[in-house]
Amino acid sequence: MTRLFKLFAVALLACVCQTNLAQSIRIAGVAPDMLIAFLVTITSYTGAYGGFCMGAVTAMLYDASVGYLLAVNLVAYTFIGFAAPMMRTFLNGKLKKLKHKSALVKMLVCFVLTLMREVLYIGYLFLIGSEQSLVTLMRALLCCGYSALIVLPCSYVVSRIMRWQPKNKKNDAPEFE
Repeated sequence: MTRLFKLFAVALLACVCQTNLAQSIRIAGVAPDMLIAFLVTITSYTGAYGGFCMGAVTAMLYDASVGYLLAVNLVAYTFIGFAAPMMRTFLNGKLKKLKHKSALVKMLVCFVLTLMREVLYIGYLFLIGSEQSLVTLMRALLCCGYSALIVLPCSYVVSRIMRWQPKNKKNDAPEFE
């Protein structure tokens, strides 16, 4: 039960950070994709199936909080949650000789998955008839790089949440004989 509570707390925190914090830390009008950063980080604790479920939950919470229809974000974040641990395993195999590669691998996975989500979003905008320019592509690359950097503080926060243990109240009370 506590693991489920912790995962839901991470999903809720990710949505709050995406809707409120990301707007405050914009660079050149581009906000990082905090949901992807949290998903990449949480999948090291849950694996592919847990990432799939967490991606679906965070997408539904995010869509409900901003008023989007459940379509593009649900598919994108569910796929991201499923693909992140597999990409991490692949990159760990390819980067065997590097020391201290865990942060680099998380950043690379976050960059690639954010790029995939941005390409999906740009394609969606193209399909509905919105004009796209080179500026849109540059903003997508800036978002990918920014999200890759944001994965480091998100990793710290998620590790603190996932390692949290409730205190046992029986041991805290003094014993009287």
